[in-house]
Amino acid sequence: MIIRDYRESDLEQVNRILEEAFSHTKNNFTSINYHEIVCEKDHVVCGYLLLTKVFNPIRNRYYELVDYVCVLSNYRGFGIGEEMMKYAEEIARKDDAMYLQLTCSASRVAAHHLYEKCGFIKRESDIYRKVLE
Repeated sequence: MIIRDYRESDLEQVNRILEEAFSHTKNNFTSINYHEIVCEKDHVVCGYLLLTKVFNPIRNRYYELVDYVCVLSNYRGFGIGEEMMKYAEEIARKDDAMYLQLTCSASRVAAHHLYEKCGFIKRESDIYRKVLE
């Protein structure tokens, strides 16, 4: 298992993962505020995680937002999600981030267990969203 930074050549395999997990696909993009992480096992890109660097102007520091943590269904149970989360934490520490944050649907119970195993603490809050599109 290799946890590494995303490459543009990973697009097709990553889109397969995103389609299976979230019914979405992506385009290649670059930005200093995004860090894409993949897991490669047996020459197959089987895991994906998007890390977004967000500036908090009140505290004058960054935090990192973890998004789209997903693993192909036939590769689950091998610790891939946990290893990608560890890699994301290393990046956040190098960036001197205050914390890692994520949101997760109530129905994704297995993901909740992963996040708790990785040291995330569930906050008592409600998330509100107003869709603009």
